[in-house]
Amino acid sequence: MVEIEFSYIHDFEHDSQVWSSFMDEFGARHGIKVHLKDMFWDTAWAELFSFTSNDKGPQVSHIGNTWVSSLARMNVLRAFKPDEIAEVGGAWDFITPNWETGMLPGDRRVWAIPWTAWMYVICYRKDLLEQVGIDPADAFGTIKATKETVERLTSSSLEIPWLSTQLPVSSRDLLHIAASWVWAAGGDFVDKKATKALFNSPQALNGLKDWLDIYRAVPGAYRKFTQQETFDLFRTGRAAAVLANIGGTNAFINTADNPIMRNNLGVASMTETPWTGGGGFVVWDHVRGNSQQEHAAVELVKFLSSKEVNLRYWRETGGTPSRMDALHEIYAPGNPAREAVMLAATNGRGYYNISVWRRIEQQLSEGIGAIMRDAAENPSADSTQILRKHLDPLAKRVDTTLGN
Repeated sequence: MVEIEFSYIHDFEHDSQVWSSFMDEFGARHGIKVHLKDMFWDTAWAELFSFTSNDKGPQVSHIGNTWVSSLARMNVLRAFKPDEIAEVGGAWDFITPNWETGMLPGDRRVWAIPWTAWMYVICYRKDLLEQVGIDPADAFGTIKATKETVERLTSSSLEIPWLSTQLPVSSRDLLHIAASWVWAAGGDFVDKKATKALFNSPQALNGLKDWLDIYRAVPGAYRKFTQQETFDLFRTGRAAAVLANIGGTNAFINTADNPIMRNNLGVASMTETPWTGGGGFVVWDHVRGNSQQEHAAVELVKFLSSKEVNLRYWRETGGTPSRMDALHEIYAPGNPAREAVMLAATNGRGYYNISVWRRIEQQLSEGIGAIMRDAAENPSADSTQILRKHLDPLAKRVDTTLGN
């Protein structure tokens, strides 16, 4: 029997059981034994990098899609062949930005097949917004609307007008959220040719200021609440609006014991240019030394990338799929998140596929974390001054990383 190894990064509580079930089914169908290796986001990159150094390890891996460009340029991944892609589905079958992160500029080879999608949205209570004179239909969805609505909410008489999850300052999620504001304001992090840092440009700073201001608009008593505590306040109807990830949003939608929530839940994009990310599957180049394992690895990706398995993963973990046909089934007409999800799927953005993005992403995440700490410790300080204090020197370091 052919044996291969598959590594995955934990996303959800029941991942280990779900992945084991998938591998058992795949093995029964194809006569292939798949060994599982579990990893965690905090340490996954170091483990993946060790595979590149030793030229051994799993034949197939689930990775964050922002890492594809760095790994592909190391020549450690196996590109998918045209006939393999035809069986899985092409660009039109997957969320646009997630498919694009699997390729490099000027190179049409596909290095990764999308798996899950991750995005951030604003969930709100229509009845509470209307209570203070805000039209829910126009409250969010653009950078201007979101900024103005948060300002109106925080000056209203509502008990908890606005919540924004206070993620750990080391979290890359903070960068992903901020990206939507940078892009919507006409800014960017680096130029397309990866020659210069742009996140301290006037446009980017304008977007980052609006982003930082909405974080600072959370009432003081709720700024140190955990994500779960924040979500619970919204779920029980005490908060009018909350910035949430797609996982939390799905949980709100599926709240079966709260008819008031179901009838009044609204979901909107934070800005007109949402960041859209997720995870995907790669096959390691070292597999080409064993034709049986190479065939098995590709077959495993085909199996996992099917609509059937995508929907099963959704049902069993809540993980939002990257397949468009699965998304249309989950977010059917009438689902409050449909419009926001489809906007992110078709018009969302990812980061540029540059060779050193993994390193820049780390630098930016650390910089955003420092900004968040500074803003928390100095609540009366001007947001623009805080941003410039950290971003101007960071831009010099990123320029050095880019070779300037």
